[in-house]
Formats: sequence, C-alpha cells, structure tokens
Amino acid sequence: MTDKPSKISARFGVLVLVMGVFFVSWAAVLIRLCQSAPTTVAFFRMFFSTIMVALAIPFHRGKWFDKRSDLLISVLSGIFLGAHFFLWIASLKFTSISSSLVLVTTQPVFVAVLGYFFLKEGIGKLGILAIILAIFGAFMVAGGDLQIDGIHLKGDMLALGGALAAGLYLFIGRSVRPRVDLLPYVLTVYAVSSFTIVILGAISGSIEIPVVKSDYLWFFLLALGPTILGHNLYNFSLRHLPAFPVGMSILGEPVLGTIWGIIIFRELPIYSTYIGGSIIIAAVVIVMSRLKTEPRAVPS
Repeated sequence: MTDKPSKISARFGVLVLVMGVFFVSWAAVLIRLCQSAPTTVAFFRMFFSTIMVALAIPFHRGKWFDKRSDLLISVLSGIFLGAHFFLWIASLKFTSISSSLVLVTTQPVFVAVLGYFFLKEGIGKLGILAIILAIFGAFMVAGGDLQIDGIHLKGDMLALGGALAAGLYLFIGRSVRPRVDLLPYVLTVYAVSSFTIVILGAISGSIEIPVVKSDYLWFFLLALGPTILGHNLYNFSLRHLPAFPVGMSILGEPVLGTIWGIIIFRELPIYSTYIGGSIIIAAVVIVMSRLKTEPRAVPS
C-alpha cells in the first residue's frame, strides 16, 4: 500500500507550487531590467545564488559526495547549466520575452530525445508526435520573428540553444540526484555554472563590469526569487504532490512571464508566437504526461 498525500498536505503543496511558479516567472522581466551585458547578468545571478546556497552549509547534516564519479557528474551538470544561462539570458537581448520563454520551455522535449538515444528509453508514438509538434511550434515562432528582423531570429536560436543546454543539465543531473543530497549538488552545480559563464564570457568577450550600480539589486533579486525561492519551492512541493503536476508547472513560466512583459514593457506577442507557443506547450504536455518523471531543479 502506498501513502497518498492528505487533503491538507496536497493543498499546501499546491500553494507552495503556485508560489514557486510565481517567483520563477519573474526571471525574464528582472533580466530585462538589467542594463549590463547578458553574460554579466548570467554570472552575477549564479554567483549570488552560489553564495546564498553556501550560507546553508553550517546547517547541513547529510552526506556530501561518497563517490568521485558523482562529483564529476555534478560538475558536468553545472557546466551545462552555465551554458544554459549564458545562451538563454543572451536571447532576451534580441527577441521578445514571450518567444524566448516558449522556446526555452522545450527543454523536457530535449530530455526525452536524449533519453531515447543514450538510454534507449521508449517514448512511443505520442512522444514522437510531441517532438514533431515541438519542432513545428519552434518553426512557427522563429518564422514569425524572422518577418520582423534577423535579430529576433538570432534570439530565438539562442533560446533553443539554452533549452538544449538545460535538457543536458537535467538529463545528466537526474542520474546523480537520487544518491546526493540537494545542498551539495546544488552548491556544486551553481558554483561550476558561475565559473563556466566566466569562461564563456572571456572567450566571447561578452562579460564586463556592471554598467550601473542598480543592476546589483536586480542580480540579487534574480538569485533570491527565481533561483533560490522558485526552484527550491518546486523541489519542496514534491513532498506533497505527485511528480507529474510539479513537472507540468514549468508551463506556468512562459504564460506568466508573457503577462508580466505585456504589463511592464507593453510587449505584445505577435500572432505566430501565440500559435507556435501553444503548439510547443501542447508538445511539452504530451512529453510530461508520457514520462511522468520526477523533475529536478528547473533552470529559469
């Protein structure tokens, strides 16, 4: 017999999950408010997040890394998380909030594809349909943005690259998370991602000192809200809810993020973003309903 969440516990879990979605959905808006270069924003977001997580070290009573292989896998996961933020935050400089968010939401589709090719995990006919829908939806969004200008298309490609990197981060990390406590894993991943962003920024010449001091406030809020509170509330809600609705909650970010973009920046999506975004969301719904795997910390 399996224990089912009580009504009180389930309701509390729903409240926690809604709060997590709310915090995560502000990421794109806070990034837009920054005047610094995207790579600078990405670095300070993860750097401040690393410091915040490190503050919890004295209170950690669990194990760290029993195996060297688990540490190496966590480091590799952190590299891809850094690549995700490097690419996705840059996308917001070139394309709309709505286009960037719906495209980066395809990360579960990439996880399904990676699982099929590397772990021989079956995805079935519905999974194949989801992949086709995701590709078609991405073409719809990118095609519409291309009609505006090539700059928007560049942003769309960066967002898709960020989705692929996030998919690799989740795909690699899920193999080690059952064996490693959350704190050591998250601390390692965040620290490595910060270092990765610095390296990528140095290679591309895209990292610089923040241009205005007020950006430090946005960096802090990015770390505290979407990263620390948002993602941790996602993980906490798994104690009170089945994995499936928690995994599906990723769809709340493009919806709420688009709403905040309309209210704050008067940034109305074009018709192709509505259509393509709806198709992408449908694809993600199909993938999540097929996999029903426990989601890890969702990078946004």
